[in-house]
Order: sequence, then C-alpha cells, then structure tokens
Amino acid sequence: SSQNEIKPLRRRRGPCMAPVEPKPCEETWGGSLEKGRRALLGAHLLPSRYSKISTMGPGQALMWGISAKPINTIQYGPDCPEDSRHRVLVTKTTPPVLLLELNAQATFNMMDPDTSQDILFGMDAVIQLLKSPKTMANGRPLAYVIQGSGPHFCPGGNPNPKLYPGHIALTVNQYAGYLPFIRCREMAIPGVCALHGSLVGGGVAYSLNNPVRFADSKASACFGNLSRGAVPGMVLSTNIPQALGLHGALDIYLTDSTYSTSACVKAGYLHGVQASIAAVKQEALKQARRLGQSPLGMRIVGIKPELDVERFGIEGWCIELGARTEGVFRNVGGKSRAEKEAEAKDEAAKQTAVDAKPKQEDWNEWRRRQIQPKKRPKRRAKRPPSAG
Repeated sequence: SSQNEIKPLRRRRGPCMAPVEPKPCEETWGGSLEKGRRALLGAHLLPSRYSKISTMGPGQALMWGISAKPINTIQYGPDCPEDSRHRVLVTKTTPPVLLLELNAQATFNMMDPDTSQDILFGMDAVIQLLKSPKTMANGRPLAYVIQGSGPHFCPGGNPNPKLYPGHIALTVNQYAGYLPFIRCREMAIPGVCALHGSLVGGGVAYSLNNPVRFADSKASACFGNLSRGAVPGMVLSTNIPQALGLHGALDIYLTDSTYSTSACVKAGYLHGVQASIAAVKQEALKQARRLGQSPLGMRIVGIKPELDVERFGIEGWCIELGARTEGVFRNVGGKSRAEKEAEAKDEAAKQTAVDAKPKQEDWNEWRRRQIQPKKRPKRRAKRPPSAG
C-alpha cells in the first residue's frame, strides 16, 4: 500500500542559503506594534528586528561602493619609480626565516598610501612563496620577523604625505591602506616583531597583529588617537583588550601618555627588551629560528586567530567618517579648517567694529592742532551787476 512505501532519505544539508523575503517591521521606537510603520534605523543598527538578507557588512559595502565607481572602468594605482618601501628577505638557514622590513627611511617608515601599495605587493609575494614550498631548497619558511630600517620602526600615519600621481579613491581609502599591515595573520606561522624608536598609533597597532614583540631600551609607545581625532584601525579594538586586558586597553588608548619599555613590559605589550637596535633585530631572528626549528613552535607562542573581516571593515568605515570631520591627525591644541575660518571671520568683525568706533583725541594732538594756523577759504570778488 501507499502507507508502506519507503520514501528515499534526503541528505540534510546546511541552512538554506536562498534569500528570505523580509517581513514588514512592526516595531516602533516605543516598542508598540503598529502595522504599516517601519523603524527609522537600518538593518545594521537593529539587526535583531530585521530579517538579514545579505552577509555583507558596512565595511565591505563601503569598499564595494568605492571600487565600483566609475562603473565598468579599469582603475590602476600609481607608479612608484623608486626603491621599494617594503623588502622581503629569506634567510639561507634550515628552515628558512622570512624577514619583512619597512624600508621607507625618508619618511621614518610612516604609513601612507605609497607604502601600503609596496607592502601589499610584498605580502602577495610571501603568500605565493608559502603556497609553493618546493621552489625553495631549504624548505618552507616556518617563522618570520617584522622589523624596520632607520631610527624608528613606525611612528604611525603620515599626516602630510607626498604621494605619487595616479592615486584613485580605492588606493587612498583607509580600508585599503590598513589591509597590507594585517596580512601577516594570513601566513599562519609564528612570528616576532622587532620594535625600536618612537611607536605612535599605527606602529603599535601593526605590532599587535604579531604574537611576540621585542624592543630596544630606548623605545617608547603612545597612541594619541583621542587628541588627533582618530579611531581604532587594524582590528586594534580587539587586539588591545586581548593583549593588555580591558582596563589596560582603556587606560592606554584614552590617554595621550607615552609609555617606556619598562611600563610596556609590565602591561604585557612587550615580551623582551634589548640594549640596542641591532641587538633587538638579532634577538628577534634568533627567537624566530628557534620557533621554526621546534615542531611545537606554533603552540609555544600561539598564532593570531582568523581575522574578523567584518570588524576590520567597520573600523575602516569609522575612520572614513572621522576624516570627513577634518579632525584626523590633529594635535591637542590644533584646530580644523572650519574652526580657523570661523576665528578669522570673528577677528575681521571685531576689527571692523573698532574702526567704526570714533577715536578719542589725545591732549597733545589737540594742542598741536590748535597751534597750526587755520585755513580759511579764499574770498572771491563779486562781479558788478550787469547793466540792464
């Protein structure tokens, strides 16, 4: 009979990926239910009240909107005809160690779109190298070192960059500018970051994407983002609480204090201190070789987890919004262009009021004016009346 028929078993798959039609929102600001009314905020701000159709977040949506304008037009970045600002070196040891070095000595390794483009190409070469381990005679690199040339590792972003011509909206966007500095997490191998000099803002954020950090005795760390009108980037809002704890993260981020190497070691930011810059780089390479030779090196120091792309996108979006207020990279006593223009208008109005006010004459000036002979108008002879 039809009741005894055996139906074929269907294999259960994951959740259906077909788009779901959103139901009309019936919740209002006060929480009451009224049909036909929708809340004023979008799905990103009130995700629990809406049926989420897409998995694209605001960060990805921002990048898509920037990269798709103008539509159907090939966009190229700038040509940088100078020495590379980022060098990728490989040691001849067994196993080899990757040396990733910032080489923009003219700008003290500060972050700008030109440097980001060079790092992006360098990290692409590293990822391709790790995908083809047979191309190297000594095997696949199992550790890396990030360091910087010159007196400073990275003092943060460059407030006045001299960019090469040819940049487009996509290359100067903060999302694309920070992307190369977090690609070290894609290598999935233990690494050491050798720090020296002054570390401000982005330099500290770049180092926090690495599991181990060494510094020289004269190094200093400071964020200063609050006074400069900047917001976290490079997943800094996640890395600081993980490394320093919530209390330490709020203390170091919401103040403009400069911390020494001793304070950074006590806080948990640094794992070792050396006497000089050369000693820091040698120690970092030594520790990286030890980690690469040990089969448990990945478990000794740990590896940064998979990147939260959504959070990274939201941070880039917030930096973009902060830049529109003309307050990014502004010092504590600095003023934006709008504030300077308003002050100039106020000064001009005050000067006009002073000039319009009658000036009180000094006694000496009055006496000098009284001594001078008075100028009387010339008398003209009257013409006799014409005889009529």
